[in-house]
Amino acid sequence: MLLSIRAGRASRPGAAIGRLVTRRAHRLPDRVILWPATRWQTYATKTAVPEIDSSSTTADSLSPEARYNQIGVQQLSSHVHSQVFRDDPSPPPQELIDLSIDHLRRHDLYGKNTDTTPPISFDLPKLQGDTLDEHFYRLGIDASEPYLTFARMFAKASMPQRPRKWQHRSGWTKYNEDGTTEVVDAPNEEMLCFDTEVMWKESSFAVMACAVSPTHWYSWLSPWLLGESETDRHLIPLGDPNKPRIVVGHNIGYDRARIAEEYDIAQSKNNFLDTMSLHVAVNGMCSRQRPTWMKHRKSRELREKIAGETNDAELAALLGSKELTDEEEDLWVGRSSINSLRDVAKFHLGVTIDKAQRDQFGESDREGILEKLEDLLHYCAADVDITHRVYQKVFPNFIETCPHPVSFAALRHLSSVILPVDRSWESYVANAEATYHRLSDAVQERLIALKDKALEIKDNPEQWSSDPWLRQLDWSGQEIRMVKGKKKDDPPRPALRQKMAGSPKWYKDLYPKVPGPINLTVRTRIAPLLLRLAWDGHPLVWSDKYGWTFRVPLQESHKYTEQQMQECTAFEEKDIALRDDRQGVYFKVPHKDGPMARCANPMAKSYLPYFEKGILSSEFEYAKEALEMNASCSYWISARNRIMSQMVVYAGDGAKGPAASDPESETGYILPQVIPMGTVTRRAVENTWLTASNAKKNRVGSELKSMIKAPPGYSFVGADVDSEELWIASLVGDAQFKMHGGNAVGFMTLEGTKAAGTDLHSRTAAILDITRNDAKVFNYGRIYGAGLKFASTLLRQFNPSLSESETLKVAGNLYKATKGLKTNRKALHPGPFWRGGTESFVFNKLEEFAEQERPRTPVLGAGITEALMSKYVSKGGFMTSRINWAIQSSGVDYLHLLIISMDYLIRRYNIQARLAITVHDEIRYLVKNEDKYRAAMALQVSNLWTRAMFSQQMGINDLPQSCAYFSAVDIDHVLRKEVNMDCITPSHKNAIPHGESLDIQSLLLEPSAHLDPNIVPTSPVDLSNIPYIPRIPVMQAMQPSTSASSLNYLKAQITADDAELKEILKEQRKIDEENAPLKPKVSKNKILPYQAYAHLMEEPIMVSDALGKGFQKTFEGAKARNWGWDKNVNANGGAAGKGARW
Repeated sequence: MLLSIRAGRASRPGAAIGRLVTRRAHRLPDRVILWPATRWQTYATKTAVPEIDSSSTTADSLSPEARYNQIGVQQLSSHVHSQVFRDDPSPPPQELIDLSIDHLRRHDLYGKNTDTTPPISFDLPKLQGDTLDEHFYRLGIDASEPYLTFARMFAKASMPQRPRKWQHRSGWTKYNEDGTTEVVDAPNEEMLCFDTEVMWKESSFAVMACAVSPTHWYSWLSPWLLGESETDRHLIPLGDPNKPRIVVGHNIGYDRARIAEEYDIAQSKNNFLDTMSLHVAVNGMCSRQRPTWMKHRKSRELREKIAGETNDAELAALLGSKELTDEEEDLWVGRSSINSLRDVAKFHLGVTIDKAQRDQFGESDREGILEKLEDLLHYCAADVDITHRVYQKVFPNFIETCPHPVSFAALRHLSSVILPVDRSWESYVANAEATYHRLSDAVQERLIALKDKALEIKDNPEQWSSDPWLRQLDWSGQEIRMVKGKKKDDPPRPALRQKMAGSPKWYKDLYPKVPGPINLTVRTRIAPLLLRLAWDGHPLVWSDKYGWTFRVPLQESHKYTEQQMQECTAFEEKDIALRDDRQGVYFKVPHKDGPMARCANPMAKSYLPYFEKGILSSEFEYAKEALEMNASCSYWISARNRIMSQMVVYAGDGAKGPAASDPESETGYILPQVIPMGTVTRRAVENTWLTASNAKKNRVGSELKSMIKAPPGYSFVGADVDSEELWIASLVGDAQFKMHGGNAVGFMTLEGTKAAGTDLHSRTAAILDITRNDAKVFNYGRIYGAGLKFASTLLRQFNPSLSESETLKVAGNLYKATKGLKTNRKALHPGPFWRGGTESFVFNKLEEFAEQERPRTPVLGAGITEALMSKYVSKGGFMTSRINWAIQSSGVDYLHLLIISMDYLIRRYNIQARLAITVHDEIRYLVKNEDKYRAAMALQVSNLWTRAMFSQQMGINDLPQSCAYFSAVDIDHVLRKEVNMDCITPSHKNAIPHGESLDIQSLLLEPSAHLDPNIVPTSPVDLSNIPYIPRIPVMQAMQPSTSASSLNYLKAQITADDAELKEILKEQRKIDEENAPLKPKVSKNKILPYQAYAHLMEEPIMVSDALGKGFQKTFEGAKARNWGWDKNVNANGGAAGKGARW
């Protein structure tokens, strides 16, 4: 029995909360919560609830029971369900329930439910509509306006004529249509197209900008450029930050980082619309298509160049003909382009942009820019003009492809992310750089010592030629070139300008410039030779074709052949010594990407495990130190330039935020230059923060994220969506049974546990005999459409001892158990389908999605890019990318719904918060401390609404409790993956104090987490007047019915047994025969109907034709006469006379 307490009826709320605090202090396992003057419920088991004094609290005793679906998966409590779905759910048909149970039993899952948590119940904010679809439509429209109206108006607007001459003065200049100009503080327009130019080698700040509105042109020049200021750190004002406006640009995130109003802890009302993102969402291409597209572009440009230079008109016409292009290109090539403004303008507008002037900003100094200032302002304005013309094309296309208002509204927040720092940022960069140099310098000293030792034997060919490592070095070039003496009798003297005369070539190559520093690191080609590296005791040998190999005596080669090591058999001319070696056999050093990849650096971090096992070895102990150093510094080496070039603006530069208590805590901001839809799946792209690793003890600089620190009085509140894309994929399978957990992968996602070995990752780990953590890579790769080759390559990384045949066998077993067997039975399904696996239902439906003429995501109905539409690609072409699109783009829908839910709740309950950053399935808000618990509760509500929306659009009007809420919401003062991470690294020795992590039950016990419905919003939020027209869910047309044929197809997907499949086919053929239309009865004498008989009819002819040639000859030579009719011969040779009726 469960007990609910309605604390809104408590007579002594102060005393009630006092008792609650006492219970929390003693850690009693109760789940009672008391809210003054509010109906706010939660449940707990009766035994866990202490006796309540009825004199102080008036309580309603209820006996709610946990709700379970037909296969035992716990659903939302009845109280929460009634608030989210309104109507009671109708159970799925019994036939589907029976099939689901059969399917789960075959995979040893049925009955292994593990969710025994008590039902959670509380009062939710009221839905803005009768359904979740209406609710989110209204939220989307509300969040979109007035920006959507501005965006549509701007797409239809014509721009004023560009100024012929520009004013060379600092700040903003406004250009009127009559040719006059005026100085203004900022454009302060509602609609702007905007571009900046940066002398990127000298400064991160802009030196000029141009903008255009429907009525005026504007230009801005930096005071530093004109010599009016000593500092280059000038930001560009756009006007009142509380005035709603749209700002259009190509890769506008780059320009946003130069705008003054954006460096404020309070979010401005600017909405940045990126034409690059709009193009990618509609006409972008996947990474696998890019090389083909680039090849076609190069071919097209070559044809255009030849056509422009030739004097042969016919050749020029042939080269420029569309027919020639169409014959060569795949259809999709003409439906896409890469993302630069040059290529996007060529694709959408057919115009060619000359970007030569852009190079001036990287090559010239201030004086050089000033000399060409007029031309460069014209260039900047031309980019603005082209960008607006591109916008007029791509924005309407985007609205058509992604019609849901949530898809548009979320872009404003994704384009306005912000990361606060303090002065410790500078210390972080300095410490990481110093640590990197300290570690790399120590290794370099060892390598230099080995280099010097090798150089000592340059005059002893016998010694270096007998050494298996040193003989691979190029010892040529030691001769000293001599010239005649200056005078007749003078002896010959060394020629001038000889690079390191007398030294071997390999030594000279270490010094690119003389004088200059040596280029010798663990990544240098000769480092493995100086360190005398060996594989299994055999010296490493470099091959220009195969990369690093190792030489094995002929008699030992069978050992490595049996291990399926890749033998090198076809050497090139440069490898003549290896080719002519008759006493040894060469094998490739294994690579993590499989046998076809070559090892270019055995000192890479992926080879550290081989060193630890003794497979990769050296005569020197410090070789392992060098490899560990390389692994430790690999992150900093790859990321240092991006991290050190981050544009940080502090309060002293104009940033706005809480006052600092000391200089070290001065607030600064980084504005990540995010492309909000940078891939065909509409995922956001950014090259530093969206790819930042988590802090690791052996990685220099990996504490990067934790250097993002909330300003005084603020916290980061956020969560990771639990198994977001895995849940979406499993829901696709569950929807076919119309209940959660109905298919095996769905059940494992919801009910599987690591302890019981029933979750997806544990199952995969058991099949492959690898760790559960490694199994995650296989599972996500497979869900995204990767095939057997991917699994084999990955498996070889985790278990290098497996032979090729063993690898294929184990990977095959995995795919047989998960995706199942590929079968083609047209009686059951028009195309091939998977059967017998835990994920067969999921992949069959995903492939069905991908093969649709115009695929759309199942929840928000966002369309796929034209370059991946089935009508533009070959049959089955880019299937992996299209399946990946269905899952990842749905994941983007999830994020957009979450953001818009939070936007509504933040405004509705006056929560002082703004989006800080999102990284795929992670979301973090910057929140005022007094609102942090309410923001955490708002996140839980948003997640519940979003998951419920997904379920409803997939055809299931219910939601499992296990995934309805975030497993934890993190409240922290720094940005990091987990609140209890110390973030200790080689460059950061001090642990960072931990944050706070709360699940839904802990939040319900937190008094300050309550979302009080009596709060009056600062800005009124009234969505009741927004009209809504119900739409047909995308999945509705794809839902299985309970017809016998549909059930047979489901049965076929369940079975892995061929005999059982034959029985299903037999049953299906019987149904087809029964449903076949009756054939018409044929008469015994087989006489055809009268109408079917051919019958003759006279063909009208001319009189003269009927009389014959003899009659015609009688008129030869006679004077032409008018016979009263005209004879016309038609195209088919028949005659048609004047007034004829045939």
